[in-house]
Amino acid sequence: MLGVNTHLMGEIESLLLAVDASEQSKGAAQEAVTIALECEAKLYILYVREYHPEVPEALLAALEGIPEEHRAFLEKVKSMVEKEGGEAEIIIRDHPEAWRVIIEEAEKLKTDLIVMGKRGRTGLKKLFMGSVTEKVIGYAPCKVMVVPKDVVVYGEVILVATDGSYFAKKAEKEALSMGKRCSTLKKIIALSVARRESDIPKTSKILEAFKKLAQEEQLPPRVKIETLEVVGNPPEMIVKVAEDELADLILMGEYGKTGIQKFIMGSTTAKTIGLARKSAVLVTK
Repeated sequence: MLGVNTHLMGEIESLLLAVDASEQSKGAAQEAVTIALECEAKLYILYVREYHPEVPEALLAALEGIPEEHRAFLEKVKSMVEKEGGEAEIIIRDHPEAWRVIIEEAEKLKTDLIVMGKRGRTGLKKLFMGSVTEKVIGYAPCKVMVVPKDVVVYGEVILVATDGSYFAKKAEKEALSMGKRCSTLKKIIALSVARRESDIPKTSKILEAFKKLAQEEQLPPRVKIETLEVVGNPPEMIVKVAEDELADLILMGEYGKTGIQKFIMGSTTAKTIGLARKSAVLVTK
């Protein structure tokens, strides 16, 4: 094992992996195993058998058990941790809403991090009801990492997206903390996106404040700090810059909106997660 001071996540005691054993879960599962082993943290592997109570057939199907290939997937993830001397536990729950179970287990187990793949409804249902991922981020008691299927987080280059808000500043501090504790991290890119040319003076001030904060933190010489300001649609530009700069992890703050407005209107964070294909997204709390 590499030890707790070499990983981006630092010293964490436990993490919760929320999986449905689909192809979309594979990247999240691998990243959760890596974090658990390198941080010497216990991994809880949560599988929710989601059903619709108004459909009797769906409830009966859920209670019959989980598909054998899904159970094999869960056992494989558990084995990957245990054979390296780590600790892992499988949790299976039945519930109409998977996101509520994820939040309940994270609160009950007092986990430091939730790791999940991209999940949720599509089309109009997603617009009006919100996705599993969005709801988990909105109500989670801890940081949430969303990992696309084929992404591996090497942690050499990370990007922190900031608009200077309270939530974004938490992401800034998390990025700088990673720079101090992770021996593999070589560059931190702070990005601020102006929606129009007239907003550039504001983004410039945001990035100047970040550079000042970085100087105060006294990062090791191995970590290079770079700031970028661009004009355009924030989610699209965040993902583009991350891909151009080969950043495999994007740090962002939690949404600013709350309640039904958050789920119907979405947010820069949620949209960035939806667009990201080559980077994991860590939402700070």
